[in-house]
Amino acid sequence: MFTLHKGIGFGWIWPLFALITLSCNQPSVTVGPLFIPLYDAGEEFSFRGLHAVDDSVVVVGGTQGSFCYSLDAGIHWDFLQIPNAEESQFRSVWAHNHSRFIAVSAGAPSYVYLTDDRGAHWSRVFSDTAQSTFLDGITFANDTLGWVFGDPVNGRFKLLQTVDGGMHWNEISGPIAIDGEAAFAASGSSILYHDSILSIVTGGTVSRIHLSLDKGQSWAAKWLDLPQGLPSQGAFAHDWYNNRYIIVGGDYLYDTASLGNVIAYDPESAYTTNENFGYLPYASDVVCEGQIMYFTGTAGMYYADSVLHELDTTAMHSLAYSGKYVFVSGPKGRVGRIFQGTKTELNELKRAVNER
Repeated sequence: MFTLHKGIGFGWIWPLFALITLSCNQPSVTVGPLFIPLYDAGEEFSFRGLHAVDDSVVVVGGTQGSFCYSLDAGIHWDFLQIPNAEESQFRSVWAHNHSRFIAVSAGAPSYVYLTDDRGAHWSRVFSDTAQSTFLDGITFANDTLGWVFGDPVNGRFKLLQTVDGGMHWNEISGPIAIDGEAAFAASGSSILYHDSILSIVTGGTVSRIHLSLDKGQSWAAKWLDLPQGLPSQGAFAHDWYNNRYIIVGGDYLYDTASLGNVIAYDPESAYTTNENFGYLPYASDVVCEGQIMYFTGTAGMYYADSVLHELDTTAMHSLAYSGKYVFVSGPKGRVGRIFQGTKTELNELKRAVNER
């Protein structure tokens, strides 16, 4: 039982009630984008392979035969090293679902591994011991049809195709290369399949985008206005945004230099435009989420809406968009997520990471 003191009525309750109601009706404050570290495998590892199959399953590949996966959007991780592959660098990885994963090694010898039981057992499904072979990326059109490509051999980019989800790979004729033209496995994003178009971006003596409308059977090429002419220069990655490709790169030996490192290419009109992000340094990867583009490289992470913003100075290699989350992987065994949401969601994410 409470007692009202003399001279005090219920009038004070209504302003308080109104204040509480107003507060409850206010929209939640959005914070970000912010880089949130999720996992650290150790300084001896570098993670360039990254793929998110959905908002739960994300896989990572790296040096010393390392492979990691999460089934809960990056909160918990399982780390393993693929048997007899300790010398391999898995710069390109793929996940079909929560149990079938593929890992592609860069450099010679070149291998493709597949597991159907979440890494309990691995099968080497492709092998090439030639010193000239260097595999750069993997992509799939659906659960069965996919491609792995690599640097040119005998004047053509090496191109492998699978029609059974990665269990078997056959070599098909890849795009014709100009002398000194190559590709980069800095993030595994130099190959992309989108809207029935298979595309590859290149660098070196010349930077081009190669396009195939018939699933890799024939190719057309377009020159790109990116830094080029040296083995360290060219296009490193691309993604699809507003009916055009956003293509990034630069010169990885001068990773802080702003050399005009991002362009847009419209395949319908074959028209290329320089994006107005003049101070973007070298970028090894790009992903587009809604109306925001994210970039990463050894000089740090950036994002662009109508203008370019520095997101974080942490060096990272690769990006992957799940449809809800943007994941990031990089040197020193780091994996994280670029967060944008409410303060409540941010606190929940931090609490989940700290309590695992």
